Amino acid sequence: MAEIIARSGIVAAALALAAVLHPGTARAEDRDFCADRPGRGTPACTLSPGQAMIEVGVIGWDHSADAGGSNDSFNLADTLLRVGVTQQTEVQVGIAGYTRTRARDETGVLSEQRGIGDGYIAVRQGLAGDNGPAAIEAFVTLPLGKPPAGAGDWGAGVLLPFGKKLGGGFELALTPEADLAVNASGHGRHLAYGGVIGVSHTLAKDLSATGEVFAFEDNDPDGHAFDARVAGSLAWQVGKRLQLDFEGDLGVSHAAPKRALMIGFARRIG
Repeated sequence: MAEIIARSGIVAAALALAAVLHPGTARAEDRDFCADRPGRGTPACTLSPGQAMIEVGVIGWDHSADAGGSNDSFNLADTLLRVGVTQQTEVQVGIAGYTRTRARDETGVLSEQRGIGDGYIAVRQGLAGDNGPAAIEAFVTLPLGKPPAGAGDWGAGVLLPFGKKLGGGFELALTPEADLAVNASGHGRHLAYGGVIGVSHTLAKDLSATGEVFAFEDNDPDGHAFDARVAGSLAWQVGKRLQLDFEGDLGVSHAAPKRALMIGFARRIG
């Protein structure tokens, strides 16, 4: 199975490269700037044929603390490449980037772990037009990194992003998701599911804000966990091809980080 997934990754990367080298007739400017960043939800729009977008989480930080100690996790260069291959289909290839985790137990003893995260391959298919408002996205994760940065085995999942304009500069977005998530042991998979609901609002011509509620149930055999958060983000489009973004999360369940911050950008190519 691992060999099949690895080969699929090579095929997906080849498709992405071919689309960049042989662009279709649609112009990048024909569609709105459509980035996955920022936020927990997933947009329903797809890129034009031959159009590419690179999205980078420059830095991310999660902090958790309880009676048993505290944990801080830093992530650098979380990278995603998206490429349009047809009018309603895009391929995505990514890697989770470099992660450094610092944990301090109740006695004050400090431990550190670091490493590169796992790979990611996805296909998004528009279900109601080439720019939304509904789509389906299927993905697999590739075990490139070692735990704790990597999961230790392959995983998979499916998302159903949906968006609707509400008027007055507001837009509603929903992203239900179901995954075959890797067990905490690093071997085998289990069901994890949840979703995101968010509302975006245009603050200015090139600036938008989004508020989201995120909830995810993880049925790991070693112990179930419920991750629930509220998140707020800002996206600033600097010209037609570049977006800068900021996101902040607050955990509202025991399994969620107490707080999280992320800064990144998205750059359209073609």
